Amino acid sequence: MIRELLLEKHEPIAIVGAGLRFPGGNESLRDFDEFLAKGQSGIRPLPESRRHMLTGSDPEDAQPVIGGFLDEIDRFDAAFFNISPREAAYLDPQQRMVLETTWQALENASIPPGAWRHREGGVYMGVSSFDYALDTAGVRAEEVDGYIGTGLSHSSVPGRLSYLLGWRGPSISVDTACSSSLVALHLAVQGLRNKECGIALCGGVNLIHNAVSNGALRAANMLSPDGRCKTFDDSADGYARGEGCGVLVLKRLSDAERDGDAVLALVRGTAVRQDGESAGLTVPNGQAQEQVMGAALAAAGLEPGHIQYVEAHGTGTPLGDPIEMGSIAALFAASHDKAAPVTVGSVKTNIGHLEGAAGMAGLVKTVLQLQAGKFYPHLNFERPSGRIPWDRYPVTVPTGELTWEGTPRRALVNGFGFAGTIATAVLEQAPAHCAGPAPDEHAESSDRHPGTDGERVHVFTLSAKNDRSLRSQIRRYQQFLTADAPPSLADICFTSHTGRAHHKVRLAGAVASREELAQLLDRRLHSAGASPVGGARKAAFLFSGQGSQFSGMAAALYRRFPVFRERVDECDRILRPLTGRSMRDMLVGADDHGDDIHRTRYSQPALFCLEYALAELWTDWGVRPSVLVGHSIGELVAATVAGVFSLEDGARIAAERGRLMQSVSAPGAMAAVAVAAEEIGPLLGPYDDLALAAINAPDQCVVSGGSRSLEALLEDARRRDIRVKRLPVSHAFHSPLMAEVADEFRALFEGIHCRAPRLPVVSALTGKVVRASEFADPAFWVRHLLEPVDFLGAVQAVERRGTHAFVEIGPSASLISLARRCVTRNDHVWAASSRAGDEDGATIDQAVAGLYMAGLSVDWAAYHRGTTHRRVDLPTYTFDRKRYWLPSGTGPAPSASPGPLPEAPPAAALEEESKAVAPESAGWPADASNGAINEAIRRELVAILRYQDVEDIEPDADFASLGLDSLTAVSLKNRLEQVFAVSLPTAVAFEQSRIDLLAGSIRSLLISPSR
Repeated sequence: MIRELLLEKHEPIAIVGAGLRFPGGNESLRDFDEFLAKGQSGIRPLPESRRHMLTGSDPEDAQPVIGGFLDEIDRFDAAFFNISPREAAYLDPQQRMVLETTWQALENASIPPGAWRHREGGVYMGVSSFDYALDTAGVRAEEVDGYIGTGLSHSSVPGRLSYLLGWRGPSISVDTACSSSLVALHLAVQGLRNKECGIALCGGVNLIHNAVSNGALRAANMLSPDGRCKTFDDSADGYARGEGCGVLVLKRLSDAERDGDAVLALVRGTAVRQDGESAGLTVPNGQAQEQVMGAALAAAGLEPGHIQYVEAHGTGTPLGDPIEMGSIAALFAASHDKAAPVTVGSVKTNIGHLEGAAGMAGLVKTVLQLQAGKFYPHLNFERPSGRIPWDRYPVTVPTGELTWEGTPRRALVNGFGFAGTIATAVLEQAPAHCAGPAPDEHAESSDRHPGTDGERVHVFTLSAKNDRSLRSQIRRYQQFLTADAPPSLADICFTSHTGRAHHKVRLAGAVASREELAQLLDRRLHSAGASPVGGARKAAFLFSGQGSQFSGMAAALYRRFPVFRERVDECDRILRPLTGRSMRDMLVGADDHGDDIHRTRYSQPALFCLEYALAELWTDWGVRPSVLVGHSIGELVAATVAGVFSLEDGARIAAERGRLMQSVSAPGAMAAVAVAAEEIGPLLGPYDDLALAAINAPDQCVVSGGSRSLEALLEDARRRDIRVKRLPVSHAFHSPLMAEVADEFRALFEGIHCRAPRLPVVSALTGKVVRASEFADPAFWVRHLLEPVDFLGAVQAVERRGTHAFVEIGPSASLISLARRCVTRNDHVWAASSRAGDEDGATIDQAVAGLYMAGLSVDWAAYHRGTTHRRVDLPTYTFDRKRYWLPSGTGPAPSASPGPLPEAPPAAALEEESKAVAPESAGWPADASNGAINEAIRRELVAILRYQDVEDIEPDADFASLGLDSLTAVSLKNRLEQVFAVSLPTAVAFEQSRIDLLAGSIRSLLISPSR
C-alpha cells in the first residue's frame, strides 16, 4: 500500500508523442531538431498578409513589426474535423491550430485518435491571447452568429478537443499568461498521478493578428525594437513576440511500458507558485523563482546536483534576465561550480516568445536535447550581460553545439507569467528500454518468412478524408522512404495500421520490400482520377465445397496466425477420434499419406476444419459477415459458424457425412457442362440415374450419376458442341445414388440440438435465407445429399441485399471465380483467403488490403497478434486547408497556397438570409427519384452550412461529418418540410444519420403521406 501511494505521488510521466507548429517552418520534431541544432532563427518581418497590424496613419511610415510569425494562420481543414464552413469562420484560429497540432501529436505517438473514445482522457491547454475576440469588433450586427460564443471561448480550446476525441477526463483551459502551458503540464501530471485520466494532452497556443494587442505591448515597452530576444546579452531590450502551438501526449510510465509506447522523455516533477509581492505586478521575484524550481525538484525526488541543464524563461529583458539567472545560480550554488557548471539556454532566441505556448516550446526543445545528448546553440549571445555576475555564477550559456555530459540527463524548464504565476518542470531522458515493445522469442519474425531468405509480404495502408490529402501524404511518404535508414517495412506497415485513424479515401497494397512500397505509392500518385472511396459496407462469406482441397492447404495460415492455429487444433481434437487421422497434419502437409485428403471421408472434415478456422480468423480481424453462403459441405460449415450447431456437433456431422458419402457402393461420376440450367433437361432426359448436381453460374452446371450414363451424356454433349469436363471425384454427389445412405444420415441428427442462427445463411439448396425450423429438420440436410447445389441462386439472393465484399472461406479462389459470373453489379469486391502454391500466406494479405480499400474495418491489433513489431515515426496527416475568417472583421488577407484550393465563403448567420435562397415548393410528386430528393437535401445543406457547392457534399455523407448540429438540424428540418411539403420529426437528421437514408425516408413519405 505504501509503495502504491508513493508511486501515485512520484511516478514519472512519459511523454509519448509531440506535435508542433513553430516559427521557421517547423512542423515536426525532426524539423525542429535540425533547426535548433543548426542554430537557426525563425524571426522575420511581419507577413504581408498582416499589414493591418502596422500602427500609424501611414502604414508605409509605421514602425516595423518583427517576430516569430507563422504562415497561413487563416487556413484550416474544417471538413477533416467535421466542422461546417459556417462554424469554421467564427472559430478562433487558435482552436483550429490546436485541433491540427493535437492530431499530429497523437500520430507521432502512434495512438489512433479514436482509441480512447468514451474513456478517461484528459485535455489541458494553455491559451491566453484573444486577438480573434478583438477582431470581432469589425463584425456587423447582422453578421453575428450563434457560433461566435463557442468559437471565441478559451474553454472551447480543450472542450472541442475532448468532444472530437470523445474523451471524458478533465478538460481544462489555463490562462496564467506566459506560464500557461507549463501550468497545463503541471495539471496534466497531477491528473495522471491521481488516476483522473489514463492519457493526457497538454499544450499551448498563441497567435498574433490584431493591432490592438500588439500595440498595447509595444506601448508598455515590453517588445524589442529589432524583434529579437537577446536573452542574457548586454543588449537585451525586450522580447520578440512569437506564435505557434505545441502539444504533448502523456501517460504514466508504467502504462506506457505496458502499451509498448516509444517514450521521448520523462516528466519527473512539476511545481506552480506565485511571485507574490514584488516591485510590481509584472516584475519577477527571484526568491519565488528559486522556490518553485526547488519545489519541482522535491516533487521529482531529486536534488540540484542531479540537473545538468536549465531551459530558462529568458525573455531577453534587462530586468527579468538577471533576476532569473540569479535564482538559477542560487539554486545550484552548492551543487555546481565554474568547473562543472549548469548549462542555461532559451529557445526564445530562436523563435521568439510564444507567450501562452512558450512553455511548450521550451519543453519540446529540451526533449530534443535530451534525446540527442547535445546542448543546442543559444542565439544572440554576443556580449554577456553586465547585469549578471558571470564570474560568481556556476552557469554557462552554449553559443555552439555542446555534448551533454552526465547520466541520466536531466533538466529544468521554467515558465513565468507576467501576472506572477510561475512554473517549473523537471525532465529526464527516456529509459533505454522504452524505445518500443521488447521482442517476443515465440513470435514470428516481423520481416522474414521462417526458414527462408526472402522477405514476406506486408500490408501497407494509407488513408485520408479526400483525394487531395491522400496525394499529399503519398508525396510525404515518398520523401520519407528516400531518407537515410528508413525503418523496416514490417514496422512501417504495423504503424500505418495501429498508429493511425482510418479514413474513407484509402490506399492499400501487399508489398514485400520498400521498393515495392515506393512503386505502389508512385502508381497511385500518377493514376488518373480520384482515389476510390470504399462502398462495400457489408461482407459475405462464401464457404467452399469439396474439390478445392489439397495437402498442406493451411500450412502458411497455421504457422502465421495464432487464432487460426488454435481453431484448427480445437477441430483436430474433436475430429481425430471420429476419423482416425489428424486433420491438422493433413492441413499443414505433415501427413505421411498426403493424397488421402482427396478421399471424401477425409476431405470433408478437413475442409470443415480449415473453413471454420478461417471464418474465425476473419471475424477476429473485425471482418464480420452480414450473410453466409456455402457450397455443399460449405453450407454445413456456414451453419456451424452461424451458431446453428455447436462446433462438436458440426464437426461430427462433417465426419459422418464424408464417411457415408464415400461408402456409397454404386459407381458414379460427375462432370461440368457449359450450359444454362434450363437447357440441361434435354440432355438428362434419357437417363434415370443422372441428375443436375449444381448450378454454379449462368452458363455452367454439374451433372452427376451413374458412370455409364454420364459417359453417354458427355458424348451427346460433345456432338452438340457443348463444352464438358469430367470431374476428378470418387462418387456421384448430389445425385439419386446418394439415396443409399440417406436414412443413416437422417438418423445422425436425432441427437443433435439446433439453435437459431446468429447470422443469416442463404442456402444454396433453396436460394433463400434459411429459417431456424428448416435447419432443425433432418430432411433439409438429407436433401443436401440428393439435390442440386443452386450456387447461382444463392449468390443472386445475396446481391439483392446490396453491394458486398465476397470473401471465399476455403483453400482456393474457385468460388469467387464462379460468383463473379453470377452477379450483374460491378461494385462488389472479391477476396480469396488462400491459393495453392502460396507458401507464406500472401493471398490473405492481399485480401486484407482489398477489403480495407473497399471500406471495411479491420482490427489491426488482432491481425498482428503473435508478431513482433515496433512503432516508428511516420509522416503525419496532410491537411487540406482553406481560408476561414470573420465575414468583415479585421484579419490577415487571404494567404497564398499551392494548388487550386477554393476559399470558404464568408459565414453569415441570419436565418433570414438562408430562407432567401430556399426554393419555394408546394410539394414534390410521389414518383420523385431518390437522386433528385438527395440533391435537393444537399442544396439545403449548402445554404445552411455555407458550403460552396452541392458537389462539396457526398450523396451518402453522414450529417455529423458535415458539421450539422442541433442548431442547424432544426433549420434543415424546417427547410425540408417547406421544400417537400411533408412533416418530419424534430430529430430527423439524427434519426436518419446519412443523406441517402433521409432521402429514402422522404421518398416513402411522398409515396405514402399517411406514414
